[in-house]
Amino acid sequence: MMKKQVIVLSLVNSILLASVQAGPSQMVKEKSDSNAGDFCKTLEEFGNIYKDKDNPYIQEVSVFGRIHAQYAYVDGSDVDGNDFNYDFEEIRRFRAGLKIKFLNDFQIKGSVNLEDDRKPQGQSRKFGYEDFDKFTLSYKMSDVLGLDKLSITYGRHIIRVGQEAHTSSREIKTVERAAITGKVYGGRYTGVSLTGTRGEVEGTLGFYSLDDSDFIGNWDAGNAIYMSTEFEAFGGDLILDLFYNLDQGSTDDEIGVGYEWAASAGWSGEIYDWDLAVNFIVGDNGADSKGEREGAFYGFIVMPSKDIIKDKLEFVTRYQFQGSTENQGIRLGSRYIRRSEQGGTDLDGGRGKAHHSLYTGLNYFLCDQQCKLMAGVEYETLDAVEGDADATTLWMAFRTYF
Repeated sequence: MMKKQVIVLSLVNSILLASVQAGPSQMVKEKSDSNAGDFCKTLEEFGNIYKDKDNPYIQEVSVFGRIHAQYAYVDGSDVDGNDFNYDFEEIRRFRAGLKIKFLNDFQIKGSVNLEDDRKPQGQSRKFGYEDFDKFTLSYKMSDVLGLDKLSITYGRHIIRVGQEAHTSSREIKTVERAAITGKVYGGRYTGVSLTGTRGEVEGTLGFYSLDDSDFIGNWDAGNAIYMSTEFEAFGGDLILDLFYNLDQGSTDDEIGVGYEWAASAGWSGEIYDWDLAVNFIVGDNGADSKGEREGAFYGFIVMPSKDIIKDKLEFVTRYQFQGSTENQGIRLGSRYIRRSEQGGTDLDGGRGKAHHSLYTGLNYFLCDQQCKLMAGVEYETLDAVEGDADATTLWMAFRTYF
């Protein structure tokens, strides 16, 4: 732990020192141009420490962060027919990061998690360095191999599988992503990726280690490959993803991906005056010590949304279904119905053969996506081996970032 804290502090010190050496007067100018009387404008420009595209050494230094807090009330019935209800509040995300662009074509970017909130599990909430969220070094090139742009990145990656996963947590329309998205997305992987663009088409190819680390891992564990492409189709934006776990089921699968492979096709666009996102996901759980958790899994998400008051109040609803060929091939999302089992509620581990959920909510934008309030209600049902379970969750959330 101490070694990683030293790495964080060293990174902060070196970047700030480099930015001062690159041009302190430019730093002052960037800050003095902000409108201190406009909260939203100040929030938007808060992280801009230094920027000078004409500097041959350091072109940009910025800091960024996000704070996500939320409250939930859950009321439901477990697989034995017993009713349960409980509520709690949580610091969902508290992150800070640094980004520096240097030597024109290089970029280093890192962010850390600064809280460990276990109050929903009946434990304590701690603030301070927890682990790295992301840490990467990138090099960008232009007009190479027939591509308009090509970048190579090494480090601790966020791998995005599923249409919801391609939307940052800063801008997602629901308080939590759907359970099927949570099944195929969420890990942090050490590895190398290539991202290229040509015209309106962008593609990424990655090769990753499955070493479980809270910083940059080693290559002694198993491996995985990732492919993603995004382009315009059917009047909107189409994203295709594939993640293949080359060592699923082996002792080298240290991260515990939970499946052998998963593929996703997601589309987003406008239908009349509604925004619409649709996502189809399919995969294979692969080998498992318990046969009922093997086999294929599949699901889809439909999420329409619409501004009630332009750029101020948004209505959103989402239907999700996930199913599997085996009796325990899918699982409820970890937030928040599953946590009721800590109080003795029997949900059969949250695993089952079929799961439906319906979310409806409102988003109120104080400063566009940078500062907003969210409220929603979600009803979900689970078809488990021991019986059926259902629950309704009421959500309230505050989200801000800079």
